[in-house]
Formats: sequence, structure tokens, C-alpha cells
Amino acid sequence: MLPKNEHTEQAKQHKRTATVETAPPLPSPAPMPMPAPAAFGKVSAARAAVQQFLATELGAREIRITKIAPLDHGAEGWSAEAEVLVPNLEMKMLGLPLTQEVLEREEYSIELELDLTVRSYSHLAPGEG
Repeated sequence: MLPKNEHTEQAKQHKRTATVETAPPLPSPAPMPMPAPAAFGKVSAARAAVQQFLATELGAREIRITKIAPLDHGAEGWSAEAEVLVPNLEMKMLGLPLTQEVLEREEYSIELELDLTVRSYSHLAPGEG
């Protein structure tokens, strides 16, 4: 049997000389083409304008944009549809003291000009979207 320090030295040398066989790396997939950053910026700006309008004008508490698309390929503005939670007007009109606000789910269609100002908006009947 080898003395302790010689046994340790042999183990260290073995670790240094040991080779690990690995499989060759797989070829990386071709990168997905990314749309132009300007397109993301325009959609994001239109989305923000719709959210701002719904929160400010309708008092929407939660907003989920379900559709956003350019009108006539972006030459005329944007069209969007959104589901929102808004305060229930009947409950507000009753003036009852409530511990929680009563909200209802509504759907709206919004059209924006190119400068992102609201051209029109309309309430959608359930299932109309």
C-alpha cells in the first residue's frame, strides 16, 4: 500500500490525464428572421394609445387587447378590439355603500388615426368581435 501523500498524488495525476469524450456539438438552428424594430414600436405605441384611452375615458380597471391591426396596411391608422372590466353603472347610480367595486366585462372596438388619436370607438355586443 502506498503512503497517503503518494496515493493522493497519483489520483491528482490521473485526474489531469483523464479525458472525457463528448459528442460533437449539434449545429445551431438558423436564426428566425426578426421583424423590423420599427414595426414593434408602432404596434406598441398603438397598444399604449388604446390602453390609455380605455382607462381614461371609460374608467377601465383591466384591459386585454384581443386584436390590433393596421387599417389599410398602416396607411390610415389602427384598428383594435379589447375586453375591459369597467365599473357597473347601475350599481354606481344606486349609490349603495359597497365594500368592493362591482365591475362588468365589456368589449370595445377602437379605431386610431395615424397620429394615434382615437377616430372612433364602439361597444361590441357579446360575441360580436
